[in-house]
Amino acid sequence: MKIAIIHNQYSQAGGMEAYMLSLVKGFLADGDQVSIYAYEVNRELAAQSSCIIYQPSLLPLPGRWKKYHFLHLCNTRFKRESYDITLSLTRTSCQDIAVCGGVHPETIRRINRSSLFRWLHDKIEIYFEKKMFATVPLIMAHSKAISREIMAHYSVAEAKIKTIYPPIDTDKFFPADNKTIKATRKELQIDEKKITFLLPSCGHQCKGLTQLLAAFKILDPGKYELLVAGTKIPYAHPENCRYIGYIPNLAPVYSAVDFTILPSDYEAFGLVIPESLQCGTPVITTAEVGATELLSPRDGIILSDNRPETIARTIQGLSTTFAVTDNFAQTHGLTIGQHINTIKKLFGKS
Repeated sequence: MKIAIIHNQYSQAGGMEAYMLSLVKGFLADGDQVSIYAYEVNRELAAQSSCIIYQPSLLPLPGRWKKYHFLHLCNTRFKRESYDITLSLTRTSCQDIAVCGGVHPETIRRINRSSLFRWLHDKIEIYFEKKMFATVPLIMAHSKAISREIMAHYSVAEAKIKTIYPPIDTDKFFPADNKTIKATRKELQIDEKKITFLLPSCGHQCKGLTQLLAAFKILDPGKYELLVAGTKIPYAHPENCRYIGYIPNLAPVYSAVDFTILPSDYEAFGLVIPESLQCGTPVITTAEVGATELLSPRDGIILSDNRPETIARTIQGLSTTFAVTDNFAQTHGLTIGQHINTIKKLFGKS
């Protein structure tokens, strides 16, 4: 089969980019021909796959304006009929499937931002998103919460939306053996006498970092420690909080810590939650994270809110031994193979 995937960038930058790489891996493993349309391409990454890469020539515009030009070019020039299945992970309206990892008006509602430029960009993003939802035949929502948000903010028929959770690369995420755990703890200087928490975050504003730092300021540094992977944390932070850098493969880190914590204000899905559970590590998160739809009490704790006092009190009260669901991905249909099969079934291609 001929597959086309559209996204702003072909890279390892964040959650949607990780999802794109999973799609590429899954379709290629199924023997399909994959074409990528993106305006930013990591050439080293592209050289590692057999995808056909299309990178359009754009006007020399700054920042987001370049993205808007790319969306416009896709909407006016992309030939959907040349492929068996076409998916877009960005706000285009030229494809078969719109993959939705979040609804822009909901992001605006949940995260307080105020500036004239931000207001203008929000208007443009909503323009492209509204056109996408009105035009594209099928919408793939990455959680039930996102499905509800689409219907709340746009006039979209429920039958047009399918909730399909994003997959986990089980070749990459799995429980580490004792030797790897020991080596990772040594490398990261994890004190086994303390309870260690991991926050993977490349977007601190909505991930709850501010609340976490305030919570750990309350907590005993001799008992509890927070590791933050991704984007640097503020210079002024509690002594029991450490930045461990951007780590491309978090799998051994998940296995080396006691809990993954994600106290987000708003997270459409939150791929780090099932990644951690697939590695056998329980989670602490909020009900505002879409992935909580998959959790059972054995997998971790869902906070009532993300106030520092609530986080600190929950951590201090940890006493339950969590028996994380074995092979979390397979159990919940989150393997790449299962995901690709689901997409093809939607089109009667499987």
